[in-house]
Amino acid sequence: MDKPTIGDDSLKNLTQLFTRFGWDKKLSELTEDEIVATILIMQFSKRIDSDEQYTKDRLDKLLLEYVYEKQDDTINEDEIPF
Repeated sequence: MDKPTIGDDSLKNLTQLFTRFGWDKKLSELTEDEIVATILIMQFSKRIDSDEQYTKDRLDKLLLEYVYEKQDDTINEDEIPF
């Protein structure tokens, strides 16, 4: 079975890690060690913004969608850290 490798693509590493944990496991069923391992793998993987398959526009859209709460229809560009 493949193992996550430092410097590899983050999605590839997470896929390999979740295969080891079991895909049928819910997030709430992960142990503290499994959560820490997931965070470590993400930190030591190749940065997703340096992966050629993801454009800056796509990553910015994901940040806006999942990280920043949309409070109204206008977005103040001074509040976005990129």
